[in-house]
Amino acid sequence: YQCDWSSDVCSSDLGFVWWVGEIVKRDDPLGLGRCRVRIFGVHTDNKSLLPDDELPWAVPMYPINNSKKFEAPKIGEWIVGFFMDGQSCQFPIMMGVLPGLQQGNS
Repeated sequence: YQCDWSSDVCSSDLGFVWWVGEIVKRDDPLGLGRCRVRIFGVHTDNKSLLPDDELPWAVPMYPINNSKKFEAPKIGEWIVGFFMDGQSCQFPIMMGVLPGLQQGNS
């Protein structure tokens, strides 16, 4: 199998799009650990233009060991991640928490 480099996923043309953002909601109705993340430079800070409830769900990347032990990040924590869909920026994946950079309430 060869990777389709013209697709949005795994694309050399679109690049691997990293992001940093702040957790604004963590009440995932599916209980999967998804969070709503306001991503710096992608989502406006103006909540009347883009309310927290309209942000896309960011999916956690679980570790390959002990993957059943996971806790969603706290409100206000800063997260680093990438977009699974490249520059479309609609499918965020959370990779980890940046410790000590929380700006909101925890």
